[in-house]
Amino acid sequence: MAAHRRKQRTAGIQGLVRFSAVSLTLASAAVATACGVGGSNNDAAQNVSAAAAPDAPADQGTGAPAPMEAATASASPTTAATSVPPTTRPSPSASSPLAKRPAATTDAARRPARTTAAPAPAKPAVKKSAPVSGSSGFTSGYPTGADARGAVKAAVAAAKADGKKVLIDFGANWCGNCKAADRVFATSGVGALLDASYHVVKVDIGSQDSSAFDLLRDYCSGEGAYKMPVLVVLDGNGKVVTETHSTGNPELTETGLGAFLRKWA
Repeated sequence: MAAHRRKQRTAGIQGLVRFSAVSLTLASAAVATACGVGGSNNDAAQNVSAAAAPDAPADQGTGAPAPMEAATASASPTTAATSVPPTTRPSPSASSPLAKRPAATTDAARRPARTTAAPAPAKPAVKKSAPVSGSSGFTSGYPTGADARGAVKAAVAAAKADGKKVLIDFGANWCGNCKAADRVFATSGVGALLDASYHVVKVDIGSQDSSAFDLLRDYCSGEGAYKMPVLVVLDGNGKVVTETHSTGNPELTETGLGAFLRKWA
């Protein structure tokens, strides 16, 4: 009975040794395939491994039992074979055709840089001023709400300084005769007379401003309606030289107004 058990143990150990040898052969073939070795070498390695595998002894009853550690030692190559590092592809060298291939040119590199044109310089704004006839201070129309008394005072002071006269024009922006007189005062001939001999002050009495009427009554006493325009001439001391409310207006032409201005200059 003991001899039978010893025979079974021996047969089991031999079978385990053969299984380990076959596993080692398969692992070697897998490593050779990963490294690029041809199929003929795999067959040769497999044949060598099969030939090297020991046959069972003829007398299984008389052989000494092999130690159990032999199975563990023969199985270890299988674990070592599975830990083989994976192969990596070599990087192309400088002489490789892949290395010589030029980099793709992007659309942004081919496009020329855009340049922004400098904006054209803005033209300076031209300020429009009211029409003024030279140094006399004449302007067309009658300023509404202006300080008429202060303007007359300033004009008298200027006349005292330069020896000219002050011409006060009382009128209204809706008055037709006043507009006709303005057109004559704006002509070159009559305008030259104003510049040479007068400081002009325009006073609006068409807006029913009480202060403007008070100023008019200071220079034109008397009863009745005022026929516009009312022209008053002052000297450098502020005294009235003449006024058209009592004498009547001259003709509102270049000849009539020109003669009036020359007479009282």
